[in-house]
Amino acid sequence: MTSVYHQKINALQLNIQNSLVVGVIITSSNVKTFEVNSKYRPGRRAVWTFTLRDSENDTINITVWGSETYVSKLHESFPIGCVVEVINAKVQDYPTDGKNERFMPTTSSRHHLVVNEGAALIQLHDSPNKELYEALLHVPMKNVSKARSLSDILKNMEGLQDQYVDVLAAVTFVSDSRNLMTKDGRALVCRDFEVNDGTTNNGVAFKLWENEWIRRSANWEPKHSVLFMSDLLVTMDKFKKKMTLMIVRKTVITEDPDVPQADKVRNSISQTDMDSISHDPFILPKPENIKTVMTIKEISEKLNKKQPTGGDRIQFVAILYATVTEINMENAQGSDILITRCALCKRTVPDTQDSCMNLECPCGNGRRAPTNVHNFYLRVNLKDETGYLIGCRLTGAPAEQALACSVDEFKAMTQTQREELKWRLILENCDVRLQVLGPTPTFPRVLYNILSLERTREVKDQ
Repeated sequence: MTSVYHQKINALQLNIQNSLVVGVIITSSNVKTFEVNSKYRPGRRAVWTFTLRDSENDTINITVWGSETYVSKLHESFPIGCVVEVINAKVQDYPTDGKNERFMPTTSSRHHLVVNEGAALIQLHDSPNKELYEALLHVPMKNVSKARSLSDILKNMEGLQDQYVDVLAAVTFVSDSRNLMTKDGRALVCRDFEVNDGTTNNGVAFKLWENEWIRRSANWEPKHSVLFMSDLLVTMDKFKKKMTLMIVRKTVITEDPDVPQADKVRNSISQTDMDSISHDPFILPKPENIKTVMTIKEISEKLNKKQPTGGDRIQFVAILYATVTEINMENAQGSDILITRCALCKRTVPDTQDSCMNLECPCGNGRRAPTNVHNFYLRVNLKDETGYLIGCRLTGAPAEQALACSVDEFKAMTQTQREELKWRLILENCDVRLQVLGPTPTFPRVLYNILSLERTREVKDQ
């Protein structure tokens, strides 16, 4: 390859040789891997797709093929927002079966680029015009004025089934990322978030599965970050048995779009009573997004002010500055301190069993070997100058972070060492981030879930 020719996306033609296309990556999918049973290229192969933009009007999809190591390295090296040069990629037309309409974002170019390992190259672009490309990240893919309001979409879900819609809305809730395992044993990561555009009382929930968007969404700020999401799919959620809006591979998200409507949406929800709370009590917020400070008395008053009706359950999050008075870590065997769950279906595994015994789970019905995980399950008592909270739950990753100790490290400790671990927090003033779930007619007990617990800075700095 003796020379290359810089080509704009809108000037690309079939069979062009030694092209060099410069642009910013605006969306990126997860790497897909598969086994190849070929005598010429045996082993695992991989594919990665991303979308490149070089002007306000011009975008193109790019597919990368190669070995698992090669493709994974490129995916890690060139995240969303990175300005890259794509050299000697093959210019192709889309297949006529229309599959790209479902599995790829809609772009301005009628072509797409294919990068094959050993035949093409992707590298960083570093020049004085780099910032011009980076600014394109905040330019919406479509006309924002044609976006539909959430209230309009929610009222017409049935008529919009299997159609794509565009939404401009502000982030109202961002959860912690969650590690999941599929029934076939694949490890996945997801993140839940909710948005509102001021036209509905409740936020609309979404789930992110692409690793790049999970990473970027960690910086989204509730009530401040605005998203323009083009080509959301209106579809039937088979699990919840209701119509829903879904982010799919065709969807493109523009963060904080540089349009006047973004400020209008942000202002419309700025006064709403949302404190990083999801409407699903099983989806936990990021502790750092919790802003409301409450005392134990104020928590109790809020719980008693509203009595549950029907299936409603009052829930809220709060920062509590309190002293830890007790943690149940006396049991020498660790029972009631550690809990075992099936990694697939999440059901508790009894001490007398090897698996969850769930006949709908591959580990429970014997179709695959049991895969169990062990977590802390601690009860913590808290006290401040206004009262007591008894039996707060400290589990999983928050427990490991609070104790600065993993489950495996804890299991290897003597009882004396466990007592020393406990006294790192007992009688200490702590910053506690709580999720409070009020009682219901079917579950009359209040649940206090500790999302994070650490000694206050004044104490740690002494």
